[in-house]
Amino acid sequence: MNHPQIAAFARLAKENTPYLRSIEGQKSLLGRTMHDLAYDAIHDEIVVTSPLTQAILTFRGGASGEEAPIRVIQGPKTTIQGVGATGKVAIDPDNNVIMLATPAPRNEILFFAREANGDVAPLRTIAGPDTMLDNGAQREGGGNVPAMRVDPGHNLLLIMTNGRGGGNGSGGRVLVFDRNARGNVKPKAIIAGPVRAGNQFEVYGPNRLLIAHSGRTLDIWKVPESGESTEQPLRIPTPLVRASADTGIALDPAHKEVIIATAAGNTIVTFSVPEVFDRPTTTSSSK
Repeated sequence: MNHPQIAAFARLAKENTPYLRSIEGQKSLLGRTMHDLAYDAIHDEIVVTSPLTQAILTFRGGASGEEAPIRVIQGPKTTIQGVGATGKVAIDPDNNVIMLATPAPRNEILFFAREANGDVAPLRTIAGPDTMLDNGAQREGGGNVPAMRVDPGHNLLLIMTNGRGGGNGSGGRVLVFDRNARGNVKPKAIIAGPVRAGNQFEVYGPNRLLIAHSGRTLDIWKVPESGESTEQPLRIPTPLVRASADTGIALDPAHKEVIIATAAGNTIVTFSVPEVFDRPTTTSSSK
């Protein structure tokens, strides 16, 4: 049985390359049910969910070994309840905000101050029938919690929900909110999809693109400014990846690369995808 850890590898690491360092051990408070993390490049911090303890852990970006988090958000005032094994976290470093998605029956997005520590109340929430967060696929007990990403350049918060009757990656839609939205607010735009994205997606703000991975293809969607978009994505084959559930996706704009972690053999693969980064892209369907 693997023990819980966050491992850091060199960018050019290949097969069987040892990691450079890792965060692990009892003092780290990490658990095996953590299924999401976010990196804050501005403040050099790593934010991780701890579903079993209903907490959010923040580490130094350079943390190594059995190192304790520098901050822990936890307690009854936080209203973090039942975030489940697939609890999703995101960070808006420009606004100094950490976001956490909660599963059914609550279907809420909780916003905390980035430097919050201890038993603290959320700054605000997004929740209610007008938000369209409850689409029938986020099951009570923690399944299919929506993933989130922020586009600070366009002041957007993007939340991916799964389609009715399906699990992660079955195909849902993306709800686009103002990143300062609160309460029972309607999305300002929707990507109708079906958007298949495993467990995660990423946003490249300069070109207003959403990048997802669905089994054997990278799907590149144009983020609409308003209304409901039914425009189909640009699809790029990724034949080296076995079809399986994704556990993460990250962008490396400096090298024009997309990095994907999959459950197939615990593999991390890197693709050169200049189509995402070179210039504003008009997506089109590719079969």
